[in-house]
Amino acid sequence: MRTIVLAMMVGTSMSAPVSHSYLCVQGHEQDAVTKLQMFIKNAVTSFFKDRKIAIDPPTLQINISSSTQAGWESPPYLSFSGSAAASAIAGASSIGATVAAQDGTKFNVLFSSGSGEQNAAEYRIQGTQQGFDKEGNAIHPHCTLQLFNSGDDAATKSLLVINATSGHTLGLIRLPSRISLY
Repeated sequence: MRTIVLAMMVGTSMSAPVSHSYLCVQGHEQDAVTKLQMFIKNAVTSFFKDRKIAIDPPTLQINISSSTQAGWESPPYLSFSGSAAASAIAGASSIGATVAAQDGTKFNVLFSSGSGEQNAAEYRIQGTQQGFDKEGNAIHPHCTLQLFNSGDDAATKSLLVINATSGHTLGLIRLPSRISLY
């Protein structure tokens, strides 16, 4: 019995530690997706309003997902991508949103700044707190996501708005540099 307990203790102490920053986002991934979806909704609406293109609001569909990278060899980060690979016009970029103008013209909003290889936005996870109380609970914990490029060629800091039929680029929307989860 002692051997089993000792083996379990050694096994857990030898495993790689999970950073506080990585843990702060656990259970809050959907909050992060929701916040980025709201940003995209507002940014796309403003983008077309500034260009005096009337869009049909019910056609604005945003579909993004996230995946958490623990960061064993790099800082932990949350990666956001669109719902599916885009058409041949958009290369390997992922579609984060679609919308139609009131005249029926359809547009895709891609996670990309123009490169066919970019398909995700990467946000470094940064957890902070003011210490611990006597029970070991964090005092004033905060979790923030900071936009960065992990060095992965698939990362982007922009959304690319294109005509879904012609592939013509209308412009870029910069992603938020920071997302505060709590």
